[in-house]
Amino acid sequence: MASKARLTTLQGDPDAVNTSTDRPIRPRSSTLDGVDDTFTYTFPANSVTFMRIRTG
Repeated sequence: MASKARLTTLQGDPDAVNTSTDRPIRPRSSTLDGVDDTFTYTFPANSVTFMRIRTG
């Protein structure tokens, strides 16, 4: 297993609305170090996070 994970997070105010001219909620990329068989991660409030961990 890789020791890093790639994260894509969508986060914003629950009342926020994306429009054609304003995009308060958009994907943000980051990495998480220290990934192992067990690890902890605190997810941001009001968010959806996609975590990509390489295995094998």
